[in-house]
Amino acid sequence: MKIDIATRVVSEDEDIYMIRPGEGYWLYDDFKRSSSIFLDFPQLEIVNDQGKNLSDRQLRQAVVRSMDLAQWYDNEKQGPRPDGSLSAYTGKDHRRRIGHYVGAIKTLYRDLRPGTIVVVPGEDYFGEVLIGEIVGNLRTYSHRNLYDGEQFLSRKVKWLRSKQRGTFSDELRALMGVPTPLIRIKRSLREEVIRAGYDQYVFGRGVSARLNTEEENFSTLDDYNIQSFVNYVTGVLIAVDLGRTEKISFEEAIELLNEHPDLAMDLKLNINSKGFQRLLAENWKPLVAGTLLTGAVAMGASFALNQPDSVEIVNTRSPDNENCRIEVQNAVSSSLALMYEKDFERVCKQARSVNQATGLSTIMSVSDDDNE
Repeated sequence: MKIDIATRVVSEDEDIYMIRPGEGYWLYDDFKRSSSIFLDFPQLEIVNDQGKNLSDRQLRQAVVRSMDLAQWYDNEKQGPRPDGSLSAYTGKDHRRRIGHYVGAIKTLYRDLRPGTIVVVPGEDYFGEVLIGEIVGNLRTYSHRNLYDGEQFLSRKVKWLRSKQRGTFSDELRALMGVPTPLIRIKRSLREEVIRAGYDQYVFGRGVSARLNTEEENFSTLDDYNIQSFVNYVTGVLIAVDLGRTEKISFEEAIELLNEHPDLAMDLKLNINSKGFQRLLAENWKPLVAGTLLTGAVAMGASFALNQPDSVEIVNTRSPDNENCRIEVQNAVSSSLALMYEKDFERVCKQARSVNQATGLSTIMSVSDDDNE
């Protein structure tokens, strides 16, 4: 049986960018609707007729040409359409901020690779901030409401989640108000973006898994059953870390956790419907707990106890990062080997009851090798 942990591994040197959806956020709805991001430069060209990149000087001229075209539309197309040739803008590319625009164009359209995380701010405190990943190479986009259907260079994006602007930190909100078209978010703010966009992630020393619930009715018993599962798995993992080789009971696992409270996972709660519980730690415990919970909800205790090594971990979200997959694989196998069948069956039964009552789930998935 395979369990896909669907975990985004973000390297510490991986850049995250914020792109402003035009002056006054006027392109926000187009970004959201079209799953695209682009700079507000209609009919912009960045290569010549031979397919070679324009020089920086030529890009400056292309930007001025595009700005003149946009201004012509803003003035309700009074007078003739601006000249479409670059040569007409020789010596006219000394406007303020042109260099900043050229830098943004080169970064967005030439440099950013598929998989790059991007943030698009909504207009005000209550506006929704879009978080997504670039999923394609350079393409064009047009819509009849944007400069009568003129084409834009664009990048396709998969939107992952939106979150109200007012819920972000003061520093990140302030950055959202900067009128620069493209900003590289500094490292100290990146985990805040990652946590907002992903259920499961690894970033630096931080590891996170998220348990989601669907129903408004969430009882203290439901919460107890979830925490019993999580705390039991944590206690067993502590035993693994301490080098224990004999099996450990539920009661012993909980006692071991009480003896080492510093090794417990951090817990962040959102009790709204739809609600969630986020598990955080500087090790693999959140992903191991999420993996075992996913298997328990899908198939009960039988998915693992008979042959602990038969559970195969895959990670389609970050397939090139083998370290994450291997670490979770080893921790899952080691923890299952220490569990008594009756204890694991007990917490699995409790987890399935919470699933039936509240829709408890993760974004991880289970597949049976025999059915593939």
